[in-house]
Amino acid sequence: MKKKLTHLLFLAFLVIGCSSNDDDSKPVDVAKNTIAITLQEKHDIGTFSVLNINASATATNPTYQWVMTKNPVNKTTDSIVGNSKDLRFIALYSGAYELTLNVSADGKKGSKKTLVNVTNETKNYNPYITAIYDFDPAPGMFANDLFKNGFTKEDIMRVALGRINETSVGYPLDLGGFGGSIIVGFDHTVINNAGQKDFRVYGGNLTDKGNPPAPGLLFVAYDKNGNGKPDDDEWYEIIGSQHTKENTTKNFKITYHKPAIGKPVVVSGPNDPFIDREHIYCENNNSETYYLPRSKTKKEYYPAWATQNTAVYEGTRLNVKFTPLRPGQTTLWNFEAPEWGYVNAVNPDIDIDWAVDKNGNKANLPGINFIKIVNCVSEPMGLCHQQSSMATRFAGAADLHILKKYNLRKVKE
Repeated sequence: MKKKLTHLLFLAFLVIGCSSNDDDSKPVDVAKNTIAITLQEKHDIGTFSVLNINASATATNPTYQWVMTKNPVNKTTDSIVGNSKDLRFIALYSGAYELTLNVSADGKKGSKKTLVNVTNETKNYNPYITAIYDFDPAPGMFANDLFKNGFTKEDIMRVALGRINETSVGYPLDLGGFGGSIIVGFDHTVINNAGQKDFRVYGGNLTDKGNPPAPGLLFVAYDKNGNGKPDDDEWYEIIGSQHTKENTTKNFKITYHKPAIGKPVVVSGPNDPFIDREHIYCENNNSETYYLPRSKTKKEYYPAWATQNTAVYEGTRLNVKFTPLRPGQTTLWNFEAPEWGYVNAVNPDIDIDWAVDKNGNKANLPGINFIKIVNCVSEPMGLCHQQSSMATRFAGAADLHILKKYNLRKVKE
């Protein structure tokens, strides 16, 4: 949970730089010991838009403190909202916000105000996912669930978006086995609101013992350069409840092999429920190998639009407590979902302040525009009609602040 920095409601601020403390030196002559500050006096911005407020001071190694001195939302004042030279500001509600920048260095001090006029959004933003930028399911039982003859990958993504838009949230997409992924986006910036959960992710049914949904890692991106695309250098990982567990594996790697054309099938007899017990050969960097058996009732398990003969995925692997419901059977399963921070967690709400960079440092994002979901579980399940490696199911996401602002219904409460 993120630490509440202020008592502001529906307003988020992001600090750029390192925190520092105020100078506690004794009062000095103001005329000779005042720091000159350069700061634009007035800004205009719309709701859900990030404003970069830049400042400079004539001092060596100064410390900075941004204070909210006028807040039109709840009238709270004198709340510290930042401790660095520049501030990124984003608001959910319109009004005139006054910020005061205090600077101190070597016994000198300076202060300057800026006014931010926030106007209401000119369009009605959608609280739900509006775009899919990539869909890459790993081989599995439902990898070709959306595929029809002649479909391209773009066709698959178009159909997938129809499943998870605002009218169909709750109709899950299957990401297949370990490494399967999807990248989705909003039509606005989801605000990182201090002390609040920011967005909700929808997944599979956690009570489904026949086809249990695997947790999915979450990565988020803020469209810093404003090009409307999730660039590779903009991704940050959401750290959930399982990340510090000893049995969580970093740099786990798995390779799926596409069945060769004309490969002999392996069955146990004419009444075998499987069309091929050795359908897709899998191997990982733990020296484990196994097959995904293909059921007679399911389509090809290897994505039909994929041209490569092998699919290789590498990343973090979570350990899920996963056992047969009864000894000796392989159709119903007990499993323990993670508490928070993933798709298919017990708590589906996500705090953007859980995001970290590749070195594990807090990302301090003003908000996010894109989400990436990645299957992070590899659990060979033996012969069964279900996935032989737990599949992540993803059914969309919602901006919790917009739902609250416009009193919209949260699906799947």
